[in-house]
Amino acid sequence: MFNTVQIICASPKDRAILEGIFRNLGADAVFSNDLNDALSVFEKARPAAVFVADGEEPPAEIEIRELRRVAPFLPVLVLLKRRDASRAVGLMKAGALDCAQSPWTEEELRPLYRKALNISGTTIELDSSALRRRRVSSALLLAAFCAFTGFAGGLYYGFNKYSPRAQQPRSFALPYAHPTGIVVKADTVLVSDWYSQAIYEHNMKTFGIRRVTSLPETTPVAMTASQDALWLAGAGGVIEKRLLDARYTPAARTKAFTPAPDSACFDGLYFWTANSRTGEIVKRMPGDELAPLKTFRYPGGKLEALTCDTRFLWAADPSMKSLVKLSLDDPERIISRTELKAYAARGLKVTAMAAKDGKVWFAAEDGGGAQVFYAEEPKQ
Repeated sequence: MFNTVQIICASPKDRAILEGIFRNLGADAVFSNDLNDALSVFEKARPAAVFVADGEEPPAEIEIRELRRVAPFLPVLVLLKRRDASRAVGLMKAGALDCAQSPWTEEELRPLYRKALNISGTTIELDSSALRRRRVSSALLLAAFCAFTGFAGGLYYGFNKYSPRAQQPRSFALPYAHPTGIVVKADTVLVSDWYSQAIYEHNMKTFGIRRVTSLPETTPVAMTASQDALWLAGAGGVIEKRLLDARYTPAARTKAFTPAPDSACFDGLYFWTANSRTGEIVKRMPGDELAPLKTFRYPGGKLEALTCDTRFLWAADPSMKSLVKLSLDDPERIISRTELKAYAARGLKVTAMAAKDGKVWFAAEDGGGAQVFYAEEPKQ
């Protein structure tokens, strides 16, 4: 329905208030508990507008950015839980169409609801007209296209066989600014962010957010995965073992390590942690306690981030502007170093790494924003 609106709000009390208001406004309100629920419902409901309750997880700025990524022309409005003009301005700069001030009343929401429907209606009408024009043009061209099908098919086969194929983008901007850990799975990429205290699950091809898991009691500064668990290093030096379920339920905690690790990885047999300030690399036994086996010193210039696979340790070194390959048997020996072109960008700071299937992935802050990018593993 054209007057369907989606409301992202977790509070049962607030939902009851909003349900009554939007019913009086003649709107068909569809409620979602969080961003994950909203993205799944959105595919079915196709609302005319989305209203987001401020002050919940993830922050409204992230919800706005992700919703606009999925549907750039969809009106997104924020329901402020307290009157704050500067907050409203900031959210509108982030992409919100408008903000409703507290307390939420029918009189407060009616003009915003009408404004959202007017914007949505204009967009739909323009899109529909363009679609009709495209259909007419397609019909006129169909006969000519069919006449050349045989010839074009043969030509395409030969051209496609010997021509370079289009490549997937190698870098993706993130809708949050402080990534600290990255784990690459079969078709998804997990990224932790210390500021929002959350884990974001991204589609590997588009990097759209599939799921967000809030970590209200943990400030993640590093992340890795083993076969049966996710491991999160907190700001205080404690590493948490978490189950691979929908909520990443905590299962065990280590004692606080000193210095606190800000990189972590699993090579299939042993765990490794590192501290970028001291350049200390620690090889650890598998198990809930992650007992240390041996400590090494990083042999390069400056250790910014560390990861590993089943064959090597990999380090990002801004002083060398390089990706450095280290031996698992002797991490104080550099096997090779390869120029990392991303370091040409001023202000780039690699904060996390992961290695999988011949690629080395990087999460980085880049002067007010953040990105994920990958490089092919050096062959030498």
